[in-house]
Amino acid sequence: MRVERLEREFDVEVEWQPYELHPEIPPEGIDRSGRPEGRRAASYEHLRELAEEAGLRFRQPARVANSHRSLEAAEFAREQGAFAPYHRALFDAYFGEGRDIGDAAVLAELGAANGLDAAALSEALASRRYASLVDERTEEARSWGVTGTPTVIFENGEVRFPVVGAQEYAVFENIARRMGAVPKAGS
Repeated sequence: MRVERLEREFDVEVEWQPYELHPEIPPEGIDRSGRPEGRRAASYEHLRELAEEAGLRFRQPARVANSHRSLEAAEFAREQGAFAPYHRALFDAYFGEGRDIGDAAVLAELGAANGLDAAALSEALASRRYASLVDERTEEARSWGVTGTPTVIFENGEVRFPVVGAQEYAVFENIARRMGAVPKAGS
């Protein structure tokens, strides 16, 4: 992913935060198994092209997932020290395999595959242990003006510069340099 590349090539710190883009999606998600049309088809095609350029698989999910549970599961993984691999697994499962990341069983399976205790993850999801944290972080992001995903916020002291949407790596590199990020040795 482009943000991971930025982290490899520059002396920057990346901190992923939960953000629920569409809280109006019902917990069971929305069936989209039919062929997308119009703007939606063009949007998926654009995303597929960007993913392909980045070396990622992209498959249109048959179900638009309510992401709240997956955001909660990622916070569980963060607490267990496994955020990065779990976060990557969520992206791969949803965008690469078209799996329903709103399904607690899928989330537990991904957890087990990434070294997490699946039963403990399932319990955390059932008890909604991280629900309020996800809600608080989403509200905080909205107060900063975040309206889409992904949003990458470049920050340097008092200066905060948001970049919304999937962007070419050159955009991230340019902004990082302008914000004073230093390339790592060998980059």
